[in-house]
Amino acid sequence: MTLAAFGVTGDLMRLKILPALYELHAKGELPAPMRILGISRRPWDDARLRDYIREVVPEAQEPFLSLFTFLQGDVEDPATFAALARESEGDDVLAYLSLAPSLYHTAFANMQQAGFDKRSGATSVMIEKPFGTGGAEAERLYAELESITATQNIFLVDHYLAKDWVRELGALPVPREQIAQVRMRFWEDSGVERRGPLYDQLGALRDVVQNHLLQMLAHLVAPDDRALFLEEMQLLSPSEIATKTLRAQYEGYRSIPGVAPQSRIETYCRVGTTLDAPGWTGVEVKLEAGKRLPRARKEAELTLKDGSVVTIPERPNKVGEYETLLRAAMQGNQSLFPSLREVRAQWRFIDPILAAWAKGVPALTTYPPGAVPSGAEAV
Repeated sequence: MTLAAFGVTGDLMRLKILPALYELHAKGELPAPMRILGISRRPWDDARLRDYIREVVPEAQEPFLSLFTFLQGDVEDPATFAALARESEGDDVLAYLSLAPSLYHTAFANMQQAGFDKRSGATSVMIEKPFGTGGAEAERLYAELESITATQNIFLVDHYLAKDWVRELGALPVPREQIAQVRMRFWEDSGVERRGPLYDQLGALRDVVQNHLLQMLAHLVAPDDRALFLEEMQLLSPSEIATKTLRAQYEGYRSIPGVAPQSRIETYCRVGTTLDAPGWTGVEVKLEAGKRLPRARKEAELTLKDGSVVTIPERPNKVGEYETLLRAAMQGNQSLFPSLREVRAQWRFIDPILAAWAKGVPALTTYPPGAVPSGAEAV
């Protein structure tokens, strides 16, 4: 197998993917034979890439380092995919893509032009969330992917699905008949930092609510049929979007490199709705995500009918999420990845909110870093 690690010098690779690959290798869980092709625009060679791997994973030694080969290239350059096709001739290929939303169409077109739909080896693709910036675009992207490879080889990554904590949310600590309200929080005390150009194409609703929070809610309410639950969620009406959603931007966000000077992208959002799923009818839901908040806080909070509150905080995984996801994708196991049905249903719920926000309803507000936006509790 050849793993094509696009953006091998980027933050995701440095923080998550490369350490996960090392752990899989140390446990003898990488396929054999295995080759990892690190792709970057930097003018490096194999030796420089392997030095970089040592910097990222100090314990890395041979033979792990010898798995890595460098390819200078860019997803926007058709020659990069032509070179990848030559380098991996006869191998199964797993391409790991974590790109700005605007680049996926070009990447997929270049893959097809390079003949990845006609290779003798299988082509698999792992794609980081969010998949598309709206429902219509997600459908186009998926159709483009299906023209390159089979559905069973497409892995849409939401790393929260690999968290033990999320997968176990359905084991409620209290009888569901006692639950009056569900809150899903994804607070971060950090800001956007170096993600400015990417984050300014997304915002908190696309970056966190469309994927992480809706998946967390689905795992809590309907762990055995998440897709059906998401498909049947009631859409918010225009008046509900105006009164039950809140969007805000932290002061100073627009000064971050890569952010538009007049950006209207939200760094905080809150969405309220009411469930009508079997056994959950009338239960209120609040989904909340944001940057530069008072503290990091990721949790499911259940308010019971007697007014008491039960909190289910995020807890560390026994095994790293990306180690789990890479192993699953290499084995062709799609159970830890959201299906197209789920992604389609998530966008179905989010798209009307995005459309209303684009028209200024409700208005974008601001908040000081380290504070909760005014009016958040009222939504």
